[in-house]
Amino acid sequence: MNQVEPGTDSWQSNFGSEDPFGLGIEEELLLVDDENALAESSVATRDEADPDLGDVTSELYRAMVEDRSDVTRNAGDAVAQLRGLRRALTDTGARLMAVGVHPAAAPGSARFDDASRYAAIQDTLQGILRTPICGQHVHVGMPDAETAVRAYNGIRVYIPLLNALAANSPFWFGEDSGLASARTVIFRSYPRAAMAPAFENFEHFSAVTRQVCLAAGVSDYTHIWWDARIHPGLGTIEVRAADTQFDLRRAGGIAALIHCLVRIEADRWQGDIPAREALAESSFQATRHGLDARLLDRRGELVPARELARRTLESAAEVAPELGCVDELGEVWRILERGTGADIQREVYAERGMEGLLDFLVEISSEVARPAPSV
Repeated sequence: MNQVEPGTDSWQSNFGSEDPFGLGIEEELLLVDDENALAESSVATRDEADPDLGDVTSELYRAMVEDRSDVTRNAGDAVAQLRGLRRALTDTGARLMAVGVHPAAAPGSARFDDASRYAAIQDTLQGILRTPICGQHVHVGMPDAETAVRAYNGIRVYIPLLNALAANSPFWFGEDSGLASARTVIFRSYPRAAMAPAFENFEHFSAVTRQVCLAAGVSDYTHIWWDARIHPGLGTIEVRAADTQFDLRRAGGIAALIHCLVRIEADRWQGDIPAREALAESSFQATRHGLDARLLDRRGELVPARELARRTLESAAEVAPELGCVDELGEVWRILERGTGADIQREVYAERGMEGLLDFLVEISSEVARPAPSV
């Protein structure tokens, strides 16, 4: 990931450097041992994975890796690359668990990577870092800074809905958290991990970001972890609201929905939308209740999450043919029918207990070429 010093001209240099509205996906994955406990093998796994298949990096914890697609035309192409990367990782002997939070890991049981960036994060956050958390991040290329700000401001409205649809971490520390996305709640305890603020223009974004970096004592804006963020170094906006999905078909659906919504918002006059504080509360309702939440829509009215999802999918369908993601967008309809990852985890736990759930998560996370196992 490029690191760009706050306030430099290079902030604007990479908008338009790729095809407008190209898509990239990053997913953070846990590594576990034969007993499904966190395994400190990220460096070896990264080094042994076939480099010709794509980009695999280590992460904050030694039990995590991140795989990244190239810039692609659509969600289907990006997910095809991620499928190859998961296969490359399992070919090293790694056992993957694609989930927002390990359901049973004890607090403090995972050690940190030694890289200087991660050492600085550890030194800053101290006891806040209790357990690894894994998200799916979606980048969409922007033709220019003005479009980036407009699309970014608009996509913020959908963060609560994305939290709900992509919830995949109901368990933590061996117990049901009572939440649909424990990852999001843990992440909210980090500094600079709040609901994204609105910006008037790129200059406003630059000024606020420079102040935040100065106050935090960090060298660049990649240490600001809002749910959505403008990423000038890559020439994208990045949406970070989703838990990692155990099933790559679900990951493709979430990415396709984000792709469509960013495309819509890039051309929309933003007008009045709910306040940041209201969106933050709506986001919590989504992380608490998943698709059973009532969420704010664009007009600031409270709507059942499933109804809001249906409305949003109907709007997204209008641009899906342009982006080549009609089939992938259909996976989100299946999430509405079948339930979120959190719903499925609770069903598996009720039938098989915690060990059965852990086995299920490893099995389905590595099931990259065949149909997903049934619940």
